[in-house]
Amino acid sequence: MVKKLLIVAGLLSLVALFLINGGQDYLNFDSLKQHKDDLLAYTDANFWKAFFITGAIYILSTVLNLPSAAIMSLAIGFIFGRWYGVLLATVASTIGAVLVFWLARYLIADWARSQLEKMNSTKNVMEKLHGDVFGYLIFMRAVPIFPFWFVNMIFAFSPIKTKQYAIGTYFGMWPVSFVLVNLGQSLSTVDSMEQLFTGEVIVSFVLIGVLALITTTVMRARKNKALVKKMNGISL
Repeated sequence: MVKKLLIVAGLLSLVALFLINGGQDYLNFDSLKQHKDDLLAYTDANFWKAFFITGAIYILSTVLNLPSAAIMSLAIGFIFGRWYGVLLATVASTIGAVLVFWLARYLIADWARSQLEKMNSTKNVMEKLHGDVFGYLIFMRAVPIFPFWFVNMIFAFSPIKTKQYAIGTYFGMWPVSFVLVNLGQSLSTVDSMEQLFTGEVIVSFVLIGVLALITTTVMRARKNKALVKKMNGISL
């Protein structure tokens, strides 16, 4: 119990330090635009150092549940370009998500699961997660309407294994990260976030969601078909 309290205290202290030192003033669009030339110059001179520092910041912001995933992905696209950017964004977000997953399981999973199963509104959701947890993970990662922190937490209360969670998170995040990183390359030509999220971009997110839904539906159908065949074989 003491160890858990120390971990919680440490996380809260980091969040407090972030806020006290005005960290929220740096993780936003205006700050990125203001410092873009300095960021590019530093990266040109110290590419791999900047690469790993940015990854560490992304991981830490994910662990602390800071609302920075979108702006970090945009910044990564602007600074590192498409392919290095997608690699960095997907790997860093996956590592951060797995760390949150572990922390949530260790700190509150048993208590939270028992509370959620008592509520009718969440009991059905938990039952569905138990039925096809990997498929739901892929879908919820690929559809940006679900907050990143929410998905990190809810699956900690499911029976999914860490390896499955990491794989599902990586591949589920890839399409969204690809779109955001690509958008980041246009930062020098726009004056606000609203100018980035055009109708075409919104359609792209919708198509990603539809594709994720189709993929998970096919996976679920194949799983059910295999289960039926197995049951028929046993009955024979």
